[in-house]
Amino acid sequence: MMLKVLIVDDTQEKIVEIRAVLSGFVENPDDVPISGSIRDALKECTKRRYDLIILDLYIPFKAGETPNPKNAMTFLRLIKEEDDYICPIFVIGITRMQDFAEYKSFFESETLKILLYAENDDTWKEQLKNRLEYLIGVKKKMGITYEYDYDVAIITALQSPEHEILKHTLSKDWNEVNLEDDKTTTYYETTLYTKTNRPVRCISCYAPQMASVASATLTSKLILRFHPRYLFMAGICAGLKDNGIGYGDVLVATQIWDGMSGKYKDLSHDDTDPEMIFEPDYRQISLNAAMLNIVNRLRDNTDLCTQIKNEYEGEKPETPMKIHAGPMTSVPAVIASEQKIADLKAHARKLIGLEMESYGVFYAAEHAHHLKPIYTASIKSASDLADKNKTDKYQAYASYTSAALVKYIIENELEY
Repeated sequence: MMLKVLIVDDTQEKIVEIRAVLSGFVENPDDVPISGSIRDALKECTKRRYDLIILDLYIPFKAGETPNPKNAMTFLRLIKEEDDYICPIFVIGITRMQDFAEYKSFFESETLKILLYAENDDTWKEQLKNRLEYLIGVKKKMGITYEYDYDVAIITALQSPEHEILKHTLSKDWNEVNLEDDKTTTYYETTLYTKTNRPVRCISCYAPQMASVASATLTSKLILRFHPRYLFMAGICAGLKDNGIGYGDVLVATQIWDGMSGKYKDLSHDDTDPEMIFEPDYRQISLNAAMLNIVNRLRDNTDLCTQIKNEYEGEKPETPMKIHAGPMTSVPAVIASEQKIADLKAHARKLIGLEMESYGVFYAAEHAHHLKPIYTASIKSASDLADKNKTDKYQAYASYTSAALVKYIIENELEY
């Protein structure tokens, strides 16, 4: 996690030294914006929120004017009190002037630290570095960010086989990300590369158990701590063979809803003749239209489907792999009952699959705080066909085809 820093200073040699200290704390020290006057700094504070402003305490209000500490005082008051400006998280003051006793108490109360700059003394550099390390730690612990951090996040319901195969399929180079204040989840990060060789930062994790509650909780944590631009739910599901779905086919949910949302109504006339009916109250969440367009194009890419299947070295069905897009439902238990499936299809006759987690993922992403993912997509593959002949035979293959399509979309279809 990097800091967003603004330098407000009009002395070139000091700016060069400050940028050198910032190395390792910002993405590119040479790209850190510079404001040579209070007026320019105020303009910057209307555009974005900075984690840190390094403020020269003797600075002109406008370029060419005489520097005066009253200008820095004005700046600090304005960014804190006026709604026109976006207040930074922290301000550090810096000055080479030591005769500012008249203003010292004000600056000490309004800034994180005052650094005394000296050309032949590097004490201020060490002090600045210590404050930068502190700010990075605070930002990580609090999850503070106003821009996307990771490009892609991928969730699976279980560690095995889904997450293990996901990791194996996407990359050979994964690192564990252990958060000090989250001991219930282990996260994994890697870097993929687009067709133009642009690096794509990816974070992944798996839920401790199946069903929407666990996945919704995990999604909320993931968004809060890693701020992904795109979010995928990958893994396995049950496909409905009546819609031409075969083992290992990839199912992309165009709409997802909680299959058990509603109420049971008792129609019994007496205790000896119980009669219960379920009155559904389905509230679906739809796939983003731009993501749907990507999926619809890929459905016709038979070469891609053939390539994905051919690259799998384990046991796989004889039928060709296909990509399907359609409504899916999340249910809290495995269903192998034709009557239960018929009840669900009564709501969506083109239902393509059943699974247990995606509604929770979609709901958590939909109701996340500011900077929620641009797209959330459920891309799962059919490991069984929701019938009495349920088998685990193709779980590994289905986990692979899901992961392979997610990888292709990350590397070839998304904009970063």
